[in-house]
Amino acid sequence: MKILAIETSGNICGAAVISGDKIIAEKNIFLPKNSSSKIFDVIKNITRENLQFNVIAVDVGPGSFTGIRVGVSLARAYGQFLRLPIIGVSCLDCLVFDALKNKNVFGKIFPVVDALRGEVYTAEYEGLKRKTKIKIIEVAKFLKMLDNKSTVAGSYEICRSIPDNRKCVVVKLSASAVGFMASKKLERCEKHNYNEVLPLYIRRAFAQEHYSGRKSTKRY
Repeated sequence: MKILAIETSGNICGAAVISGDKIIAEKNIFLPKNSSSKIFDVIKNITRENLQFNVIAVDVGPGSFTGIRVGVSLARAYGQFLRLPIIGVSCLDCLVFDALKNKNVFGKIFPVVDALRGEVYTAEYEGLKRKTKIKIIEVAKFLKMLDNKSTVAGSYEICRSIPDNRKCVVVKLSASAVGFMASKKLERCEKHNYNEVLPLYIRRAFAQEHYSGRKSTKRY
């Protein structure tokens, strides 16, 4: 069974076609400012010779509000038009998947995504199993959670901020990781109709927070 996987939750714009444990085609582009801007071209590029797929997989977040919205909307459109099931995957799951390629990673794993404003998105994992809910937390409080049995999985910039006495492995997002994690969910029959997969927003966008905090000037 072939899976078309879409990654736009962070600074990677990627798509891949996965079959079992094999990558049929994949392309990931580093776009630090707008990872979703080239996703149509990327998908078109990898599906020229791989037009047949049975499932759509997409990274639902947390991460870039715009990137997640574009990726999920595109996956839903494909699912509706092609009448295919969709599988949503968290980017934190994908980071753990990448971290476990390192044989020295064991114990508690904390994948980390920068949430800006001195905060991060994270959750506790044991292997690929998520043990806690995904949450947003201040960096200082997150560092206090770690012990000598913890492994942090994050970007190069994240790992630079982790104290030397705590273990951190550099990982990156990729479309193939989305596909492989979706494949594991597919084995457990975790698939959905196009209208059931939603973005994983842990908090509101800055514009929404800014607007809700303003006093209304409208006169009634």
